[in-house]
Amino acid sequence: MSFEQCAKAHFVDHWKATPQPRRLSTGRFRELPSWFSVLEFQRKRTWCYATVGMSGGDPDGIETFIVTPEQNLRAVEFLYSLAHFHLTGARLELGHTVNFGKELWDGSSLDHGFLSFPYVESVGFDSFDCDNGSTTVAWLIPITSGERDYKKENGVEALETLFESRSLDYLNPSRASLV
Repeated sequence: MSFEQCAKAHFVDHWKATPQPRRLSTGRFRELPSWFSVLEFQRKRTWCYATVGMSGGDPDGIETFIVTPEQNLRAVEFLYSLAHFHLTGARLELGHTVNFGKELWDGSSLDHGFLSFPYVESVGFDSFDCDNGSTTVAWLIPITSGERDYKKENGVEALETLFESRSLDYLNPSRASLV
């Protein structure tokens, strides 16, 4: 089984839904593997978008996903940008934050992302084995610049504790910053 098939099977097996591949081919995205895609899954009350190929096929790499309350093609663009940055710039890992450059939803203050352990998913979703390696699956949580600054000043654990203690409403595009 190819890495692409293995990654796709992981998301399909856990989400029990048939994905729609979303591909962008313009600009810098041509530098991504030709088989790279973002899979779009419609679930009961959410939409999930997952990368297939952000790891560049490295079985010890990382793939990521984002959850939105409605279909959001901007999420596809952000995941393409994230994968491009990961493969051509700096390697990303759990706990890293990224600047989206614009808000995920018009009028929202959520213009950054935080790569977190996928607490919202079932046990075993956080990684998958393929080609003699274990690929990490990270949850890309939309956050504010203030929350990003809080993480920089206080650390990853402090940000995750803040999210838990304040019941982060990760599906609310209009949510206020928790700091």
